[in-house]
Amino acid sequence: MNRTKVTQFGLELRRGGVLWIPFLPLMLFALGFEILPMGYIVYSSIHTSAGFSLHSYVQVLHSKYYLISLKNSLMVSVGVGIIGLGIGTVGALALRSLGEAWREKLLTLVNMTSNFSGVPLAFAYIVLLGVNGLMTVLVKEKMGLDLYGLGFNLFSWTGIVLVYIYFSVPLAFMLMYPAVYAVRQDIQEAAQILGAGRSYFWRKIGLPILLPSMLGSFTLLFANALGAYATAYALTNSNNTLVSITIANLVTGDIFPDPSLASALAVIMASLLTVSLFINERLRKNGGGTGR
Repeated sequence: MNRTKVTQFGLELRRGGVLWIPFLPLMLFALGFEILPMGYIVYSSIHTSAGFSLHSYVQVLHSKYYLISLKNSLMVSVGVGIIGLGIGTVGALALRSLGEAWREKLLTLVNMTSNFSGVPLAFAYIVLLGVNGLMTVLVKEKMGLDLYGLGFNLFSWTGIVLVYIYFSVPLAFMLMYPAVYAVRQDIQEAAQILGAGRSYFWRKIGLPILLPSMLGSFTLLFANALGAYATAYALTNSNNTLVSITIANLVTGDIFPDPSLASALAVIMASLLTVSLFINERLRKNGGGTGR
């Protein structure tokens, strides 16, 4: 099976000829900035001052602190994935019902917001919803509501989830927008003629059609949230234990740096991301992925 794939790849190379030359810089870029660094991380995770061992992985699995950081990242990623997918799917369905001119304008806006993340996004949230943020002050002066007095805190898990949802919703929107066209208008009209109500149609027909695309999109949202670092760190520094922040602290720590342990955590996180992407690919193949 593998030999057949290699042979087919060789045939494609010979058939393409010089057309493959433009792809060489991309291949070199992937080799230099993705494959080699990942190989070094794997090597570093099993290489310590005492030689090669799995001590770092054992330490991760037996440390409550590191397990909590993994648990927190998984919970945040799952929650953000579910919320982002729900909002994005409803938004994509709503956008489909608009005119073409409005759809193009809103799609442009969604594309712009999907690229707004990292430190600038955290700063924007602080300006709006910080202790002395614009919205915090306006709500307190105009409505008499003290958000922080009521328990809201931007610099906590609530803030992390809100910020993550911001950049997850546009991604979910773009992933689900082609998929919602699989629920064709003629199918809905036929179901109505046969006496199916709106709720029955979506429960029995609409959602089953969208489900493979929704599951595939969820895995991408999960992977996107799990690997996020800059936004959460800029918002909460290291006060909340996410695995990405823990890895950074182990690499840059001034007191107890441990690159081998950081590499082990990075390999575990990369394995989770790989599994989620593999599930997404299987769902696309078996369930007629996004846009089918």
